[in-house]
Amino acid sequence: MSAGGISVIIITRGRPALLEACLESLRRAGPAGEILVGIDGEDPASAALLERYAAWPELKPVQLRRACRGEARGLLAARAAGRWLCFLDDDTEVPPGYLDRLAALIGANPGVSVFGGGQAPHREAGYFETAVYALLSGPWGGGPFTSRFSPARGTAAAGPEKFILCNLALDNAFLRAHALSFEGHLSSAEENLLLNRMAAAGARMALSGDLNLVHRRRASPAAFLRQVFCSGRGRGQITALSPRGFSAFTLLPPAALAGAVPAAAYAPGLLAAAAGIYLTVSLLAAALSAAPLAVRPALVPLYPALHGCYAAGWAAGFIEGLVEKASGSLRPRRCRCSGKT
Repeated sequence: MSAGGISVIIITRGRPALLEACLESLRRAGPAGEILVGIDGEDPASAALLERYAAWPELKPVQLRRACRGEARGLLAARAAGRWLCFLDDDTEVPPGYLDRLAALIGANPGVSVFGGGQAPHREAGYFETAVYALLSGPWGGGPFTSRFSPARGTAAAGPEKFILCNLALDNAFLRAHALSFEGHLSSAEENLLLNRMAAAGARMALSGDLNLVHRRRASPAAFLRQVFCSGRGRGQITALSPRGFSAFTLLPPAALAGAVPAAAYAPGLLAAAAGIYLTVSLLAAALSAAPLAVRPALVPLYPALHGCYAAGWAAGFIEGLVEKASGSLRPRRCRCSGKT
């Protein structure tokens, strides 16, 4: 397959420096049929940056009204001319030849409808960004989803839980044939619901180290915790929306939080023992982490911050989903997260 059959789709808002690094990396990635960059709402800085690329014929800026992430990506997907939709985030950088390798994988694997790869930390990642990468790529932080936050090796069939939206290629013909698209109203995790629905429709999927890229993580605790809350909220919405749209593992943090509330009132000794076990596991996970030695102490407080913020977000999203169902609607009235992609 020619790389010209690939439409690259990027959503951006308020991060022109990261977007510029992403676009510059795409210059060395191989030919693309088109690169659709959706500006999510008013964003003069990003619009000004894209004007500098006016001579790049494949690059097509698209001004969007402020929207949820799934809705914004769906609007761009509807405009795409390519058979394949390659979704990247504006805070990713692809290695040279990335699109050439994606085209080769598509040509060598007929019948596969989903391709993705892993991710590696940026060479200029700071202390906190490095800690977050180690947090998510380890089993105590990422659970069964660590492959989303680590480099992939080789090329092999994989289930929907192995893929992440910042590095994902979908066969648009399969989506159209099965009337599938992103749920536009979710605050986060819209790819998880779509991939599970694709799997239920018989889509074959492949994860490949040929598609590894660099992904910048949030550089401050506040930004990271907002992202985690939104992630939990999106998965809570999915849980209320579709029994096929989520992994049972994602229920563990909110279940632990729900159990801690009555335990604090009726079994404080049991809660203290559980907290001691949790702290011990967190200390062991930090000590055994592959992170640099200087970064490992930061993981100890980040584990409860990650799990607690995710659980709170999940509870908010699940309650919201139940309220919407009770009111006769499957779509929350609006997204309430920061909207950063």
